Amino acid sequence: MRLSARIAYNKQIFIDCKKEIFSTYGVNLSLLGLKIRDNLPNCADSEVIVMMELEQDVSLRGKILRNEKKEHVIFFMEDPEVISSTIGKYLTSKIYKSGKCPFCSRPIENNEKYCKKCGVLFDYTKPEVVRFIQDFKVGKVFYDILTEYPDELKEGFQEDKEFIGVSKEMKQVFNLIRKYATNDYPVLIIGETGTGKELTARAIHERSQRADKPFVAVNCGAIPDNLLESELFGYEKGAFTGAHKRKIGKIEYANGGTLFLDEIGDMPLNMQAKLLRFLEDLSFTRVGGNETIFADVRIIAATNVDLEKAVEEGRFREDLYYRLNVLTIKLPPLRERPEDILVLAKYFLNKYSNEVGKKIKGFSKDAEEALLSYKWPGNVRELINVIRKAVVLTENKVLREKDLDLKRNGIGDIYCVKTDSLNLKENIERLEKDLLKKAFILTNGNITKMAKLLGISRPKVYALIEKYRFGEVKEENQNL
Repeated sequence: MRLSARIAYNKQIFIDCKKEIFSTYGVNLSLLGLKIRDNLPNCADSEVIVMMELEQDVSLRGKILRNEKKEHVIFFMEDPEVISSTIGKYLTSKIYKSGKCPFCSRPIENNEKYCKKCGVLFDYTKPEVVRFIQDFKVGKVFYDILTEYPDELKEGFQEDKEFIGVSKEMKQVFNLIRKYATNDYPVLIIGETGTGKELTARAIHERSQRADKPFVAVNCGAIPDNLLESELFGYEKGAFTGAHKRKIGKIEYANGGTLFLDEIGDMPLNMQAKLLRFLEDLSFTRVGGNETIFADVRIIAATNVDLEKAVEEGRFREDLYYRLNVLTIKLPPLRERPEDILVLAKYFLNKYSNEVGKKIKGFSKDAEEALLSYKWPGNVRELINVIRKAVVLTENKVLREKDLDLKRNGIGDIYCVKTDSLNLKENIERLEKDLLKKAFILTNGNITKMAKLLGISRPKVYALIEKYRFGEVKEENQNL
């Protein structure tokens, strides 16, 4: 998802770098930065002042960085108020004047605030919007699939979503969400408890053309077998004892929208057959009724059960499995994406500190190490509970390890290789990469400190970084 629109900007600019003035031309402009035509090696990684023509001539502070293609980009360093009144105002004016989305070229209708096809914003004149996008780019806030942008910003940006991720694994998930939202095929979400399966389903729904219709969630494992049928399909008056009036089921209520079937692997076999029959032509009858009812719903199912194994054991219908498993998203457990742990923890610390009226600045070093070394069997849900409890109980300005009340794991326990493969080379490389990644996180990429932690030389650290190709370009420098 592209939060900040990017437009062509083929104009001459002047750059004050190290008390020298350089002239070059812009290529494209976004809320975050300006890509320039010429590389300025003497100014790489330097703070500069860029003078450019917008609605009027402006001077903005920035820093020249290189993106993933080694192109030079000026990353703006001004406050949101300044950016919104200069770059934001200019972008907004150009977008509405063009009459089409700068990303997907969809026509803009009725001065709408965002593109209903790809989610790109059109109005960047509010400092709050700039602040949100800046924070998003450096990984400080949640990943929110934007499908609505009301006049009041606080209603548009909901801070109750635990869907955050800067890791490669989560970026792949976000990419699949964008792709799957463009069609109506069934989606099967696989992941451990607490990894965010329902949040993923909601994100797909909110990005789809069904976003203005209901999103209905049913936990198939939490409803008794004898009630699940009436919960899904509804029932007629007098269908059974206690049925004093007709009740509309979840499927009928979700008509036009999305039906999310959580823990589908726990659905009893007799209900699997009835669900399969509904999926064949999207028709059903209420319990105790004769009327055939059609419901246009998109099915998204989720499970923490190995459905292929369940099919082999006869616990899950093979035909239903293939019917549901058209598009698949596998959510990684938190322990497999350690880059996200501190990002998540700091976000929730800020959120819950504000809720209870405390000013907790962050985590001590030992607390960060404890967070990174813990296995998180309950995934993000467990992390939320740990942070919330610590915030309520602590009297400190900084959360310490003892506040978290986590059972620390030994380094060998953390990186125990869970694989059926006995290939020594593969397992050593996996362990090597995981240890390097943890050292990189703990030291913020300081090579000397990494070498000390890992017990190897600095050249060896450089060699490993090159081998596994990570840490080369920071997220905030990319995709300007």
